[in-house]
Amino acid sequence: MKSISIFGIIAVLMAAHCAQAQSFKPVAHPEKVLAELRKTSQATTSIQASFTEEKQLAVLKEPEKSSGLFYYQQKNKMRWEQRTPSKYIILINGDKLRVQEGNKEKNVGQAGRMAAQIKELMIGLVNGDFQQNKGFSSAVLEDGDQYQIVLTPVNRRLKNIYSKIAMNFSKSSLRLKELAFFEKGGDKSVMKFQQEKFNQPISENLFKDL
Repeated sequence: MKSISIFGIIAVLMAAHCAQAQSFKPVAHPEKVLAELRKTSQATTSIQASFTEEKQLAVLKEPEKSSGLFYYQQKNKMRWEQRTPSKYIILINGDKLRVQEGNKEKNVGQAGRMAAQIKELMIGLVNGDFQQNKGFSSAVLEDGDQYQIVLTPVNRRLKNIYSKIAMNFSKSSLRLKELAFFEKGGDKSVMKFQQEKFNQPISENLFKDL
């Protein structure tokens, strides 16, 4: 596996520009914030949204930009469908992880244990299970209208990929608005979600067919 190594799968989820201009400070009662976020995620049966993604790589002067559609069905179904500038789909349905680049499905089964960790992380960032992920330590911050959860990897394999992951939640809705990744090598990335729809029916075929 070259262009679609398991690390490449992670890179698809990454984009740049993580809230650097914002001033976040530790919250007074982090457990209360985490409990509120957990309650909201547990009450969310489905998510449909569009996304924009910007990825800054050390070897490039200009950031790479992409956009597409995102779907989630409680509790372990997810479809990440990049439409521009090229077609790329990541599909999770239960214990299955599938990836399609262009019109060709990639073989990710050989990644084994790492693939399972990545799948667990991807779903956990959406459904709130990241709070129980022992592969990370967490810090809870806030600014005027957002909470920020910063996850720092403690798992050896994950530490080789990320320096940290940051999630920004709206204080008013407690919904995830930005998801930012900082790679160990210095690249950084963020995706932003728009036009979200929650708890509405989604066709099961979206989680079955690439």
